[in-house]
Amino acid sequence: MRSWRIRSFCAALLLVAPACGGGGAGPGVATAPAPAGAPIEVVERFMRLVAAKDYIGMGRLFGTAEGPITNRDPQQQVERRMYAIASILANDRFAITGTGQSIPGRGPEVAQLTVRITQGGETRNVPFVVVRSTAGGYLVEQVDLQAVTRTQ
Repeated sequence: MRSWRIRSFCAALLLVAPACGGGGAGPGVATAPAPAGAPIEVVERFMRLVAAKDYIGMGRLFGTAEGPITNRDPQQQVERRMYAIASILANDRFAITGTGQSIPGRGPEVAQLTVRITQGGETRNVPFVVVRSTAGGYLVEQVDLQAVTRTQ
């Protein structure tokens, strides 16, 4: 038998949970964040999600002009792929250099930025390619992971 305090606590928790982001979309379903309005914004968000180990969040920001990979690939596959990327990009700190330069032949909807990551005292410059999706926001399309994994 449950006590009145526990029932009251549970009832209060159910009332507060939606305000804390715990309700509304149903169990296990999170709402997608607003699209990134600029190349530098999507890269910063992506790197913050790397630090948070939020693999599904990363998947919502990773894709092509057609949209994020979370819209086309199974969740388990997205999580594994983003886990691998996050493991390589794990860092002590990062800085985004520049606001994005165009890539010849790709048009104005695609830009490349460099992220300077520091891992255990070593600093690496990692190129990121971002693309404007048909939904209007920017997505990370490509990360040069070899820039991190190759020996100097």
